[in-house]
Amino acid sequence: MPWYYDTFWWNNIPYYYADDMYYQWDNDVGEYQAVDPPGNLSSVPPQGSSAPSVNPAVAATLFAYPKAGQSETQQKQDKDECRRWATSQTGFDPTQPDRATPKGAGDSRQGYLRAEAACLEGRNYSVR
Repeated sequence: MPWYYDTFWWNNIPYYYADDMYYQWDNDVGEYQAVDPPGNLSSVPPQGSSAPSVNPAVAATLFAYPKAGQSETQQKQDKDECRRWATSQTGFDPTQPDRATPKGAGDSRQGYLRAEAACLEGRNYSVR
């Protein structure tokens, strides 16, 4: 998945949205597979528009995989520090309720995700 994907939850099942497509993880083949939109999302939004929000409180999540055998404690510390650093760099805090303004809200979140990913990669994680 590209780093800029969004995660939507439908009936406690995560759907990932990127490049006008929905995806789910398929354990049988070990990769993401394109799927139909969940539930009442009968169509993918038009090119250039944003994805419909199934649960706007759920933000995109980065998955960071340790490349240097970092312990669980170290992983938690690194992730917490990178979240705080990304917030300080962008002013966007994903733990706060959605106070998105119509213009630029997506840019703030995307900037935050780029900053968080850069921090984690700098600490020797593979980020997806």
